[in-house]
Amino acid sequence: MQDSKDTLRDAVNSAFKSAAGHRQASFERLWQKAEQQHAASRRRYRWFAGTAATAAAVVIALNLHTPAEQDAYIEIAELLDSTYWSAPSDVLLPDREFDIYQDLPVLFESTEPAEGALL
Repeated sequence: MQDSKDTLRDAVNSAFKSAAGHRQASFERLWQKAEQQHAASRRRYRWFAGTAATAAAVVIALNLHTPAEQDAYIEIAELLDSTYWSAPSDVLLPDREFDIYQDLPVLFESTEPAEGALL
């Protein structure tokens, strides 16, 4: 047990002596190096942000130039012919067997112009 303590003590002492011989960097040098790294990081960020802003401006400028055909207004007839609306409550109603507005009986007209409708 004593032998392992002596070995450990000798290893720590030799490590301390070898480390004491090396000169440590001063705080000012470390601080200056950290400032340089920070300045380089900010330059890279500014370059990236400038590039991204330029690319966004180019995309926006290209999208602003649209053909005049896309600026045409929607015709009312086109809108009425292409839309369909149903009430949300239609789901609650039973299925209709006939559409009262489309399937009204039509009265046959007389074959003679002055006679009127046939009953």
